[in-house]
Amino acid sequence: MWQDVHVMVYIGFGFLYTFLKAHSWTSVVFNWLAAAWAMLTSLLWIGFWTRVWHGDFENNKIELSLRTLVGADFCAASVLIAFGVVLGKVNAF
Repeated sequence: MWQDVHVMVYIGFGFLYTFLKAHSWTSVVFNWLAAAWAMLTSLLWIGFWTRVWHGDFENNKIELSLRTLVGADFCAASVLIAFGVVLGKVNAF
């Protein structure tokens, strides 16, 4: 399951946006940048709110595991869906 989400986030959404005439390959690059940024920041946010929930900031470190990576992939997918909503309407100029 994790591999499917990961492939969908980094490859599927990028090539889904390439059908737009104005964006073509730049949409793939922006997709990879947005997915990488969203995944990294969501790992930090998930770790932060886990620490807030447990109330132990000193002994509860931010965990990097398969579970947090899957959560970060789903967060990146939701960011890319929102990115795709405005992709056809936003102009670079």
